[in-house]
Amino acid sequence: MRVADLNGFVDHMNNTMIDKMRGVGASDVQGQRIILGGEAAGTVNVTGEWDSVDAFAAAAEELEADPGYGDLMQNFGVTLLRRSLMTMEVERGERTGAYSSGFYARGPLRDQATLEANADAVWANLSEGANGMAQLRITAGAEMTGVRILFQSGDSLDAILEASLKNLADPNIQAMMADQDITPIGRVLGKRLF
Repeated sequence: MRVADLNGFVDHMNNTMIDKMRGVGASDVQGQRIILGGEAAGTVNVTGEWDSVDAFAAAAEELEADPGYGDLMQNFGVTLLRRSLMTMEVERGERTGAYSSGFYARGPLRDQATLEANADAVWANLSEGANGMAQLRITAGAEMTGVRILFQSGDSLDAILEASLKNLADPNIQAMMADQDITPIGRVLGKRLF
């Protein structure tokens, strides 16, 4: 989304909407502003986790009917650009830190055992600069459907990027990506808002 009044938006999310999202079943709510990432720079991403797609669909209907949602959209100049469904595949570490990286890649579906083994190998490198990582697959996102996003969270973008570059230079990771037909397609860097 694009947000004209970012400070007002963040305050409204912290004081009103995060609790409302949790009240309709979101187990985790986070927001970040993309600070580097081509045409995505300046956009704001709000993520919430629900137990199922049906649970989210019911929650979205309830949230959109809430006056606080209307206030959010109108009072702070919010333009919704897209809404996508992502499925968590693997996670390591903790979702903490002021900064994030979203590394986008294409590749075929993998069984859970392969995803876990891949995550262990990748986390061995990324943990040197990140507090946590989560790999998600876009399940419903128009032309981005099927793309995976490897999110890293941490306290320093320099440290996150250094660990990521080390990971991409690792011969074992390069072989894994080649063997599994994993193709990088982009990266965005962000700052956590809430």
